Amino acid sequence: MTSVYVGLAGEAPAPGFDISLNIGDHIYTGAAEFQQKFGSPTTLETDLLNIAATVFAVDRGLPRGEREEFARRIELSIPIVNVARLQPLVPDIERVLRFLSTDSWRLTLRQQNGALEQALTVSQNDGKTLLFSGGLDSLAAAVEFGKNSQLHLVSHVTRNQQTRNTQQELVDILGQSGLTLPHDQFFVSSRDAQNFNHDVESTQRTRSFLFMALGALVARRLGHSKVLMMAENGQLAIHLPLNHARVGAFSTHTAHPDVLAMMQRVLQTSLAVKFEILNPYVYRTKGEVIETLWKELQNTIPVSSSCWRNTRLPRGATHCGECIPCYVRRIAIETHGADQTAYARNIFVENITSLAATDEGRRNLVDLCEFVVRFNRESELELMSDWPELYSTNMDPAQAIQMYRRASGEAITVLNRYAGVAPLLQ
Repeated sequence: MTSVYVGLAGEAPAPGFDISLNIGDHIYTGAAEFQQKFGSPTTLETDLLNIAATVFAVDRGLPRGEREEFARRIELSIPIVNVARLQPLVPDIERVLRFLSTDSWRLTLRQQNGALEQALTVSQNDGKTLLFSGGLDSLAAAVEFGKNSQLHLVSHVTRNQQTRNTQQELVDILGQSGLTLPHDQFFVSSRDAQNFNHDVESTQRTRSFLFMALGALVARRLGHSKVLMMAENGQLAIHLPLNHARVGAFSTHTAHPDVLAMMQRVLQTSLAVKFEILNPYVYRTKGEVIETLWKELQNTIPVSSSCWRNTRLPRGATHCGECIPCYVRRIAIETHGADQTAYARNIFVENITSLAATDEGRRNLVDLCEFVVRFNRESELELMSDWPELYSTNMDPAQAIQMYRRASGEAITVLNRYAGVAPLLQ
């Protein structure tokens, strides 16, 4: 168990904890951008920003181990003003974090001096809030839902300039095409402290917890009580593990229907707002998601960012070309035509069978090919048995299986064009 004490700016380190971090000194919560947009945040809004930013900071700053040491045990002590309102939600928050990150989280909320938030009065409207990451899916949603509705884009950025610049460039291109959408970027990040390297862990599984909290706070202030959208293609939203070896370590749940349902309950209860958190693309393949972009705004596709490793790439590359999101992206694009993305590695033209078993690109591609072949060949009963994750009250398993079958068909069609990859599909 790693214990982390979170204090206020200038507070001395607390004894008995492994790590002490201060909000404002080591953790940046996005409060500055929030204040610039909406005025001073209420104490409840500050509480939620502090919780979400702390979770994200600690997630990035505690390295994982290998294999059985992959999961971590984390204990947080966070100062909160509205404890009576948020304390009953702690078990739900911990459950969300465990599902997202495969870690064990324990949150302790300490009573902090301050005035409890009174009822916040905001006029309601039919607007929608979209979490805008700069990836293809949120870009597609901006185009699809921004045309005929009041849509507000909310982004999260760290010190990663590529992500920040990508988001801004895409919004600019949308504006030049006649689709001008309001866009807010919130800087939520951290810096090093004693016994704490703020960016040592790259998995960032809890980023969607932070992202949804930011989006909910903005939606609440804008009066968007009906819809908060987190757009993610069904392949990576449901994100079934490619095989049993990938359960936990390789399978993320950042936009899983169960996560959205749990976060909707947490945010509705804490903020007393009856909005919905929806993923409009949960039963679409990535190829289906980007169809409108391909027809109307092809120039945005190479600009968008899908790679898990976009902070660790060689000069000139925007995508690594060998992680699962890169493969899913490339197959989706090549379903429609040539892919202009700047990949660091073009593994599809390599002889995959000749690569070392330890080659990560090879391992990812072999596992992906095995997965798509099984979804192409096996019966629905066999698939439900192999992937019990499909049993969920928050999604329709039949629609999910059909979506994966269509995605498998797209993948087989594209990958069979490459002589070095085609044997993996036999």
